[in-house]
This record gives sequence, C-alpha cells and structure tokens, in this order.
Amino acid sequence: MKFNDYINEMTRDRYGAGITFVDIDETMFRTFAKVLVKKDGKVVKELDNQQFNSYNLKDGEEFDFKQFRDAELFRSTSIPIKSSVNRIKKMLHQIEKMDSKSKVIFLTARSDFDDKKTFLDTFRDHGIKIDSPNVYIERTGNMKTGTIDGNKKKVMMRYIKTGEYRRVRLIDDHLPNLKALKDIEDNLPKEIEMKVIEKYNIDTSLEKLPVISFYALWIKDDGSLVRV
Repeated sequence: MKFNDYINEMTRDRYGAGITFVDIDETMFRTFAKVLVKKDGKVVKELDNQQFNSYNLKDGEEFDFKQFRDAELFRSTSIPIKSSVNRIKKMLHQIEKMDSKSKVIFLTARSDFDDKKTFLDTFRDHGIKIDSPNVYIERTGNMKTGTIDGNKKKVMMRYIKTGEYRRVRLIDDHLPNLKALKDIEDNLPKEIEMKVIEKYNIDTSLEKLPVISFYALWIKDDGSLVRV
C-alpha cells in the first residue's frame, strides 16, 4: 500500500480499520487564543498554543484558560490550514464511501468550550463533517493532572488497546506529542497485538503488512507532513 493511501484511508476491509488522531491548534487551524499566566491575581505572561505546550509554571503562578474556552473567539478568529482541512475531508469521504469502521479523533489539549455548538460550527463552516459517527473530539484539558503529551498518550492508548485498529496515526505540530505515539509503538503490549491478530484473523506468516502500522506525522508551518 502506498503511504498516501494510508493517509487518506483508501484501503479495503481486509486491511482493517484505522484511527487518526488530529491536533486542532496550529494543525487544523491557526488560532489566536492566549493562555494567561497569573501570579497573585495579575497577568505576568501570555502564551500562544506552542509556548503553552512546553511552559512550566513557576512558584506562585497559575494558568487562566478563559480565552481557550471562548467558542466565539475560536470561530471568529481561527484560520483554516487548507492542506490539513482538505486532507481530513478527503479521509472522511473515503471512510464514508467504504462504510468503514475507521475513525478520526480530534485530540486537543483544550478543555470544554463555553458554547459547544459555536465551537463545532467552526468545523462545519469549512465542510468538515464533525457530526459523522466516525468523528469524535477528545479534550485532554478536562484531565485534572498530567502533562499534555502524557495525557494525549493516555487517550490514544484507550483506543489502541481495544484491538480494533490496524493503522494508528497522530497528526500534530508539537514533537513531544508525536514522541508519545512513538513510545506506544516501541512498547506496545503483546496482548494488544494479539487482539488485532484475532479480530482480523491475520496469518502473520503470510501477511506482508505489520499487524499495526504507526505513523507519527509532524505538521510543518506550510501544512505539509513529515513522518518522524
């Protein structure tokens, strides 16, 4: 199978279902919300999405996510990354066309927005079928503890350990998140691989493809993808 076929989920049932985790900020959309860093009730720093990903709070500091929960701000200011939007739209079209069990999971470090409909309308505005049964949004910002990459890893593992998927992708602009998927690949429990073998009745002596293929895909500023 060609690499491009995997990206667009252009496979037949005998290859099994795939799952694609997709970051939102700076992966699907250029976004402009800031995370405020406060100390003693005063704002001491404003962080964009990429800065927030790696910022460590100093003594007495706390995060204020008000802007990141503002659905109207998200909808009115977000600029779609056309190559990413087109890529996901094509993938969802293929999934629907083949009546596949493959899924697209938007995996964001944000928590719940203050207006769910307005948030989802941002995707609808650009023709992304966010209401498809094959699409779901996971918000790791709702998790009370843990790092961003660690929490994304937990969410990805929750899906992978079902044994439903033969292809696992993460599309993200933040390299530590992609490393989290590589860590899963390198340390995949044997019992998960056995689940996949049993589900799809794979004869490993004849099958040329891996039981599960992993793709950690870094999105560059121009919207292109690089496998890491």
